[in-house]
Amino acid sequence: MSKKDKKIEVSVKDIERRHQPVQQIFIGGRLIGEVITDNDRFKALLTADQSEFNARSQEEGLEIVLQQYHLHQH
Repeated sequence: MSKKDKKIEVSVKDIERRHQPVQQIFIGGRLIGEVITDNDRFKALLTADQSEFNARSQEEGLEIVLQQYHLHQH
């Protein structure tokens, strides 16, 4: 018996907050996290529990947010 693949809609919205670029990550229209520029590094923030992770790139920050969301999803 095989599982069916679930189609999950992930969208990323680029905004500017306090003159700094911010990527907001949404799943199904719900904000799950943000990737914020911090000098030459990036911070990945989860909105559910305000966890903060350091990342070397925006792509890595996006991956961290998605991984942590799916890891702790109820």
